[in-house]
Amino acid sequence: MMDVRQTAFEVKWSIENIKSWLQKRNDTLYSPQFLTETLTNTRWKLSLSPNWQLAEKYLSLTLQRDVEDNGPNLIDLRYELSFLRSDGSPLKSKSCTKKFAPETISHELKVKQVEILAGKKEAYLLEGVLTVCCKLWNTWSTISKEGQCSSLRSVIGTKCINLNATIDNFSLSSSAIVNFLSPSTDINLISLDVYASYDEFVFQRKYVECKSFSWYSFKLFALDASGYRKEFNEKNCLASHLPLANQHTYLMYQDFCSKYLPNKTLTLQLEVSYHPGIISECAESEFHNYENLSCEATDLENLTTSDSEKVCLSVSDCLHSSNPCNVEESQSSDEDKCLATDGKRYLPLTTLKEDMASLYNNPLFCDMKLRTDTKTFPAHRSVLCARSPEFKKMFTTDMKEEKADECIEVQNISSDTLSRMLQFIYTDCAGDLEMKSAKDLYIASIEYKIASLKQCCSSFMKKNLCPSNVCEVLVLADMHQDKDLESIAQEYVLSNDKEVFYSEEWKLFIKNYGSLAAQVMLLKFTKE
Repeated sequence: MMDVRQTAFEVKWSIENIKSWLQKRNDTLYSPQFLTETLTNTRWKLSLSPNWQLAEKYLSLTLQRDVEDNGPNLIDLRYELSFLRSDGSPLKSKSCTKKFAPETISHELKVKQVEILAGKKEAYLLEGVLTVCCKLWNTWSTISKEGQCSSLRSVIGTKCINLNATIDNFSLSSSAIVNFLSPSTDINLISLDVYASYDEFVFQRKYVECKSFSWYSFKLFALDASGYRKEFNEKNCLASHLPLANQHTYLMYQDFCSKYLPNKTLTLQLEVSYHPGIISECAESEFHNYENLSCEATDLENLTTSDSEKVCLSVSDCLHSSNPCNVEESQSSDEDKCLATDGKRYLPLTTLKEDMASLYNNPLFCDMKLRTDTKTFPAHRSVLCARSPEFKKMFTTDMKEEKADECIEVQNISSDTLSRMLQFIYTDCAGDLEMKSAKDLYIASIEYKIASLKQCCSSFMKKNLCPSNVCEVLVLADMHQDKDLESIAQEYVLSNDKEVFYSEEWKLFIKNYGSLAAQVMLLKFTKE
């Protein structure tokens, strides 16, 4: 008989490199979203927010329902939020009951930041990792067995870049403006005013153009002719955090002019350290407390009902990650995978990606069609809605009364582009791309609001820029207000100016897109 004790859906979220973020940042961290099928298909996320209360800094943990999911408009839940010890046991918890509509935020669980950073050794942090937990109970029904458990992991990045700039005709008792231009999409420009006297240098922060992260630090060096760098020593402190003060004064070295001002040329290097926020996220889900059976040792032909409840169900997936998860592939053949040690034949394992590709290639259960001028593609409404907000809007509002097998006319997209877009929707893979197909797919991803496909195409174009195509990419980026892609294309032009400026494509670019060309030339002039 099935056990119907009321048990919890549990999610644990681990954040790596949290210590630096706590010390330097004031923005909110969000966990990957997680879907609770056992709680009427509602979608949720956790958040960690620094805040001040009576001159003390706290870290607040909250639960938030997503703006849109497939659950009811209102769901009544009991929940428990916890900060966990390094051994996984609760250190501080809070339980509440609340009715959640879309976008509803739970009550806060607060902990003093100093308790995390300076508390008992490894009370909260284990090797720089903070773990929080959330348990959910439906107040009006039960969850069979031990419910579902999800493990979420986020990694906070730390980056360091070196920026060089040269001041010509510089001498003592003079001043200049130095601009450090960066190819990074996080920091675009740092501008300093430089004043020199016979015994000291004065640097004043003039302008910083960067993304919305709240903390960065600088170290300033002078470079000699051989590239050897010497850090400027501040009068009272070696470490210099320019955002905390606008002006810094440095003592002059006795031999500074002979070493670092050859021919009245001063070369400076700015070392910038910053935390861009979460750079990768992963999620794993499983029905825990089930006995873990080896999939290769399970006789699927003779599997009993009681045994089937013991089979471990797990899914792992990387979310918005700059470094996708790698799964180690077995070196054995497909034939070997179908045989166990007792010589019996079992069904081979397949991945979610392979199963989705099979679903795409088999029109048996398709419930609608997409048609271009030359070809018709069968598809599944549920899959399209899950991957594309535009398709979801189309099916739930614009075409709510259409028949299930209705054929939808797709305008302004070629058959090849639609085929690639559908392949990506089902398998998260766009196939072998070329610059033209990447550009067409990029435009389609924007029209159908498929952000991951847009990122995939953008990354391909960035890596495959050349003098003959960079002008097209500049136009494309400007047309769709993609500042990141535009910045990379502009940096490519500046780094390969001779090849680009002498090309026929650039001459046409100046003629047809004079304002865009002027922006690039202005960047070149500023850099020089």
